[in-house]
Amino acid sequence: MVIPGPITARFTNLYRAYLVYRRSPHEVHLALHKKHGPLVRIGPNVVSVSGSARYIPQIYGIGKGLIKSDFYSCFQNIVNGRRAASLVALTDESEHAKSKRLIAHAYSLSTLVEYEGLVDSTVDVFLATLEARFIAGKGTDKAPILDLGRWLQYFAFDVIGELTFSRRLGFIESGEDVNSIISAIGANFEYFSVLGQIPWMDEAILGKNPIYIKYFRKGISSPILQFAQSLLKERLQQMDEGGKDEISSSLEKPDFLSRFLKIRQEQADGETPMTDGHLMSNLFLNINAGSDTVASTLRAIIYHTLRTPGSLEKLISELTTAADEGTISTPSPTWHETQHHLPYLCAVVKEGLRMNPALSLPLERVVPPEGLNLSHDDGTSTFLPPGTIVGINPWVLHRSPGVFGFEDDVEQWNPDRWLTEHEQQTKSMEHALLAFGAGKRSCLGKNIAMLELHKIVAALFLKFEVELDDPQREWVVSNAWALNQTGLLVKLKSR
Repeated sequence: MVIPGPITARFTNLYRAYLVYRRSPHEVHLALHKKHGPLVRIGPNVVSVSGSARYIPQIYGIGKGLIKSDFYSCFQNIVNGRRAASLVALTDESEHAKSKRLIAHAYSLSTLVEYEGLVDSTVDVFLATLEARFIAGKGTDKAPILDLGRWLQYFAFDVIGELTFSRRLGFIESGEDVNSIISAIGANFEYFSVLGQIPWMDEAILGKNPIYIKYFRKGISSPILQFAQSLLKERLQQMDEGGKDEISSSLEKPDFLSRFLKIRQEQADGETPMTDGHLMSNLFLNINAGSDTVASTLRAIIYHTLRTPGSLEKLISELTTAADEGTISTPSPTWHETQHHLPYLCAVVKEGLRMNPALSLPLERVVPPEGLNLSHDDGTSTFLPPGTIVGINPWVLHRSPGVFGFEDDVEQWNPDRWLTEHEQQTKSMEHALLAFGAGKRSCLGKNIAMLELHKIVAALFLKFEVELDDPQREWVVSNAWALNQTGLLVKLKSR
């Protein structure tokens, strides 16, 4: 079978690189699938798949043998002349399994409650800072315009700093991009998202060229890694100088760094040791993956809710009623309270993840040597030969009629779709939600992200009346693998 798609895509990967360079691949991919159906060729050896949840276990299921493509290799960092891949960027499956096994418990649902106090402290500072800076003063009804999208990113960075190092990074208090970390991460995504469409260039010519690494990149390649290294050195120095009491105190802190250090200390003989390089990669993963993605989802939830008056009214009603009845804490409900007393809030978060999967390029996998018979809903199948790069773009799948709704509403904001009485329908949608990936390579930080999303959305609307500065103005979405949105300008009033 000939896979349909643009003629240019049959001959060169420059086509898909150009789409990413223009920052609109998600929109083009959606249009291509509407035109051509479930399988679309977007490169000479690259197939985008969408339209049915049936494809998810076939491509991402455990034991299927499809591994991550070299797209992810582009995002590997260089530390002291060697590659230091985070879990997301690892393409070696056995190496990934070993690394994940070491730290998985630190991200588990059972551990979640231990992080809640760290999130609460950042929420409190965030709300207090917004109140001090952006609420109209006495004698004037004119509130300053707040670029909430930018400040939600400050929140996301500071909360991940609190969770990782027991220290906010200073974004909220300063109202600035500390050490240009946001700019550095943005530039990283912009560069490597394009290069990832032609990964051999990174391997043979640019950043991963062995000659270039040997003579020009002997140190640390990322400002985020430099920042993480400085905090790691500081913690290790405190432990060295403080004696047994300081070591014990440091290892018992509820942050990720302490958990990683404790894991290293308790490793049994014969286990692959967790080196400083591994520590750095894990810290980088937290900061890089746990900031932009959470900020992107938060912006989407707030934006779509504010642009849909009926949805905003339902959310405010649920929150204020629960607060008045005393079934939730204010202004920041606990995780347990959000899951048991705020069903519409939970639906709003799921709809935000559906409408705005923070990573919106195909989640690429390589077809194994035996090939892949991809079965379709109509009972037919398509054979993809070995070495084919195949993937599902979450943005496209999440807008598939029959998976998440119908033609007339699947591209619209509608949290009620998650509150249907048909439990099987809701579970089917949840299984098809690819905001955190799927299978054994799904996002390790999902539980942490869900904790943050539920708590800050509830707290923001309980604390303030929020309205768009210009309800008619649409925001701008830019896709460099991670979705970045600008134009979420609002006014606040104390509730």
